[in-house]
Amino acid sequence: MSKSGFSESGSIVVRCLDDITRHRDISLLNVSVMSSLTDLLGLEHINLYDIFERNSKLFVALSAWDENGKILYFEDLPAEEQMEGIEHHPDIVRYLEHGGSDAIAELGSSDVFCVPVALDGHGPIAIFLMQRKTPLSANELDIANGIVGVYRNYLSLLKDSQHDTLTGLLNRKTFDHGLAGLLPDAAKQEVRTHFVGNARCAIQADTHWFAIIDIDHFKRINDQYGHIFGDEVLILLANLMRRSFRNRDRLYRFGGEEFVVLIRNVDFNNAFHKLEVFRNAVANHKFPQIGQVTVTIGFAQVQSSDTPEMVVGNADEALYYGKAHGRNQVNCYGTLIENGLLAPKKYHTEAEFF
Repeated sequence: MSKSGFSESGSIVVRCLDDITRHRDISLLNVSVMSSLTDLLGLEHINLYDIFERNSKLFVALSAWDENGKILYFEDLPAEEQMEGIEHHPDIVRYLEHGGSDAIAELGSSDVFCVPVALDGHGPIAIFLMQRKTPLSANELDIANGIVGVYRNYLSLLKDSQHDTLTGLLNRKTFDHGLAGLLPDAAKQEVRTHFVGNARCAIQADTHWFAIIDIDHFKRINDQYGHIFGDEVLILLANLMRRSFRNRDRLYRFGGEEFVVLIRNVDFNNAFHKLEVFRNAVANHKFPQIGQVTVTIGFAQVQSSDTPEMVVGNADEALYYGKAHGRNQVNCYGTLIENGLLAPKKYHTEAEFF
């Protein structure tokens, strides 16, 4: 390659790396990497599949894809109905059967390439499938593996900064961004469904819900059994949350013994049912040394007219009602208002000057 050609290629790579590392949102990061690989390698097509393990079985779900030259993606994790058993994707199965290294591998014919994304020495959490009419040259393979390596390392840093160290759930810092993203989405949902008011807690599809989960008498657990067993309760509770909620529901450790769930695109009955299923799962789980642990849950609808403080405040009101009336229960803020058990909370949205 001539000096001018190398310089031009190196400049393109640097621009791609700059674009990749400027993103803090993982979905946008994925789009950036896919666009960079397409431009650098002259790809015909590229797909990104997330890989999940459920009950020792692997599933894949399309996360982002190339459609007419534009990278499209799901704004959140793919829904369960988009997950398929890995056996439906023979290219991915062939890759895994051949060892699943971090390097790009040719699969079958020379025009299909696999790009795995593995973190922390475990199996791949995602796989890019790329198509091109001609094989990749040695130089192109080096460039592509370098781009994927930077992406993998940067993705690992992002995940570390966004997740709670003890439980592996999303952390409080990440929560603010997640809830803020639901508010404009709620506006679009309300226009379509003509939903009016949180007070009725109406049964409507395509609405979002915010729930606060608090472990009952957690201080007593720490005082009686010690913080090691208290931490184990937090870890096991996080595992029960993962089993009880969907991939698209966002799970957070809010701090201490408080956890948060953002439940997306379900009606009131489904939201209440999911929270009840989780509450029962906790109550029926035998925690080592401790035995039974219970949780109290308060939840509220996310509306476009709300601020994040209002959403959290409404769910918090429902939570404290449950704490004051026996614990180990699920309450909806809107239902409590409708039944006259709570007075509507007044919020001051105008600035006050002193």
